[in-house]
Amino acid sequence: MMSEKRSEVNIDEKKLNQMKLGIILAERKNLKTREKSNDEMVETIRKIIENEIKKNY
Repeated sequence: MMSEKRSEVNIDEKKLNQMKLGIILAERKNLKTREKSNDEMVETIRKIIENEIKKNY
């Protein structure tokens, strides 16, 4: 049998909420305008996440 290793990850709730808000706003805007393709939206979401991670609160 394989042994399972579980590691605990600390999540900054403030950063998580900012990421979720940014993603929801980008998705909402794109639903209205349809200016970005799926691949472009994936890249936009990736940038939102990366930028939020880099911020210091």
